[in-house]
Amino acid sequence: METVRYTDEGGRYRTGGVTFEPGDVGEVSAGLAEHLVVDVGSFEYADGAEDAEELPTPDDLTGDEAEAEDETEDETKNSVVTAPGEFTIDEIEAELETGEWDDHLETLRENEEDGKDRAGVYDALGVRRAEIEG
Repeated sequence: METVRYTDEGGRYRTGGVTFEPGDVGEVSAGLAEHLVVDVGSFEYADGAEDAEELPTPDDLTGDEAEAEDETEDETKNSVVTAPGEFTIDEIEAELETGEWDDHLETLRENEEDGKDRAGVYDALGVRRAEIEG
C-alpha cells in the first residue's frame, strides 16, 4: 500500500471505492498510487503513514451518506461502462483493477467498440479477463 495526498483545490476525486476531498491523505494500492500521481497529476506521495487517515468507504457510511455514496459510485460505474470514451485508458485500467466492473466487461467492450475503439481498452479488458480466469 502507498500513501497519497489529493492536492487539487476543489472537488472530489473518486476511484476504487474511495473518495478523496482536497487535502485528504489515504492508502491505496501501489499501482493505483502510481496512476494517481503520474497520470492524474492531482496527487502526490505522502511521506510517512502517520499522515494517512482511513478514508471512508461505502461500507463505513450509514444512512443518507451511504445512499449518496452508493448513487455516486453507481453513476461513475455506469458512466464508465456506458460512456468509456469520457475516460482515459489509464483511468479505465485503474478502475478495472478494482474488480467492480467484472460483471460488465462485455458491455464495456461493446460501448468502447461503438465509441473511440481504442486498442488499449481492449488490452486492459483482456488482462482483467485473464486475472479473473487465472
